[in-house]
Amino acid sequence: MNKGSRNAARLVLAGAGVAIGVFAVVALRSATLSTHQLVAKDSKIEVVVSAHVRGGEGGQTLEEMVEAQLVSCRLEVNSDLIGEVEPLPTNGYFRAVLQPSMDDTNRRQFRGCLEDWKIDQFQLDVIRLAEIARTG
Repeated sequence: MNKGSRNAARLVLAGAGVAIGVFAVVALRSATLSTHQLVAKDSKIEVVVSAHVRGGEGGQTLEEMVEAQLVSCRLEVNSDLIGEVEPLPTNGYFRAVLQPSMDDTNRRQFRGCLEDWKIDQFQLDVIRLAEIARTG
């Protein structure tokens, strides 16, 4: 192989490498890009969580810690708490309603935020995160 054909082969391989790299970046970007869907402003979503605390700060109730985590995490999505966080009959379970509802991207983000350890010795598990059916 002469010097000119080796340079041409290198140039072709470099071009193919660049093309593959660009394709990989575009594919990765589209696979990881957060896309949002329109959500009706009057829609609502219910979240039910199970709360666990080990130790914790004195003077803070479990309900206060749940509310603090919900309020903090709702800042990451386009929904607001409606009303109070309600303790449920099952010990350590709480319910809250947010408006508007959330698209799939915001639901994943909200769930992940709630289940992260934000407050020492405190953990939430999301039991249900579902849109409330509209009446009328």
